[in-house]
Amino acid sequence: MKKFFSFIFMLLAVLFINTPFAGMAEAARVAVVPIQTNDKLVERAADFNGYYWDIMIEKFKYPDYELMDDEKVAAVIPDEGLISFDQATLTTICEKVDAEIVVAMRLDEIKETPLNFRREPTLETFMKGEFASYNRLTGKYYHKKMYIKGEIEEVLTLRTDWQQQTFASELKRYINRTIEDKEKKKNSRIK
Repeated sequence: MKKFFSFIFMLLAVLFINTPFAGMAEAARVAVVPIQTNDKLVERAADFNGYYWDIMIEKFKYPDYELMDDEKVAAVIPDEGLISFDQATLTTICEKVDAEIVVAMRLDEIKETPLNFRREPTLETFMKGEFASYNRLTGKYYHKKMYIKGEIEEVLTLRTDWQQQTFASELKRYINRTIEDKEKKKNSRIK
């Protein structure tokens, strides 16, 4: 009888250790509007499209987020793209595709201007665009006009892609601001 009770006790212990006490939260559905680029003023527009999607996949990983089908999102976007990045437009997209988060971005201009009067050949760099997101879970709308201006020595551009690095760091920062309230709420529920 002692062996029987110890077996039952061990079975229950294993069951309780491996069974989560709280239910699993449903993944937030994320609608990513395809990036809009001005092909006349942005060289390598296809590269930025690739960088954009890579960052979206990296930042919106599955257990917490679920990226919605591109075709479903593209079906609610006008052919000319988003004219306005205001909250009403993003809220409408959010409701039409039944998403919790909507992210949209536009690149208007990227240029490099040589500065030859310096000791070392230098490039003046400029990146202009717009980012907007709406998080229905938190009610947070985030909008940022992007005007990035800097200088880089021309020698450094041989080893690194300043455009890709700048674009990636800015986009990741914007996405973190979009989802930061969700992370705070998730951490407060755990405590």
